[in-house]
Amino acid sequence: MDKTLVEGLVRRVAAGAEVVNTPCAEGEMKFRRWNRGGGDIVVLLHGGSGSWTHWIANIEPLSAQFDVVAMDLPGLGESAALPEGYSAADAARWTAEGLRRVIGDARFHLVCFSWGCTVGATLAPGFGDKVRSMMLTGPAALGDILRRPQMQPLLRRNRGMTEAQIFETNRENLARLMIHDRQRIDDLAVWLQTENTNRSRFNSPQFARSSLVLDGLRQVSAPLYVVYGEFDAPAYPNFEIREQRLREVRPDLTFEIIDGGGHWVQYELADVFNRKCIDWILANT
Repeated sequence: MDKTLVEGLVRRVAAGAEVVNTPCAEGEMKFRRWNRGGGDIVVLLHGGSGSWTHWIANIEPLSAQFDVVAMDLPGLGESAALPEGYSAADAARWTAEGLRRVIGDARFHLVCFSWGCTVGATLAPGFGDKVRSMMLTGPAALGDILRRPQMQPLLRRNRGMTEAQIFETNRENLARLMIHDRQRIDDLAVWLQTENTNRSRFNSPQFARSSLVLDGLRQVSAPLYVVYGEFDAPAYPNFEIREQRLREVRPDLTFEIIDGGGHWVQYELADVFNRKCIDWILANT
């Protein structure tokens, strides 16, 4: 792995952003804002054990047309951890408070991934009609839905591993959970997975079988678009029941499966995702 190359790519994307720190428990929450496009505000909420870099393949295309805001959610990336006993509502509250400091009273679109879908659905009702639209990618928290029994468990790392062994472990874990086609697992994805999981201090899987996304969506009227990769490991093959549960609370939603993609579909099939995301936002501007 050429660490200089991948670190340089991340630094290049990060360099285009204005950084704003907002309060988060006993520390700060880090927001980044790319405002090249000058259009509608688009707020990106990343997944569990992640950071803003879950959107590394999407920020530049989106910010060419929109005012893009991404953050490290509480206990993840560079944001402060929450006290023991935290809830999903705690993460959503600090995120919402920070977002208000960053964008004020402006209207915005929410684009969420995995754990970020739970945070987004939980905070959205408090913003009312300020939420122009919502796009949820790979949401969990739709109630207790059995995962496919053939999904392989993630490999554990240990202190005795070399750096190369850690990278290869994370490469394998990406294949098991995040990216369907192993040929699309590049060095950048492995490096991001390593950095993000090393900094993770928030246990989001504990909320995956809750109904928090459904609870939040019941209270939101903004146009709703839900997408999954065709081979999303946590969701496959139970897409029908997921769509059914979502339509019970939001019968007007748009639901789509992206052919050939895994859970981290916005990275694996970035061109496809970016086109769908941009079209959705423009249709709801």
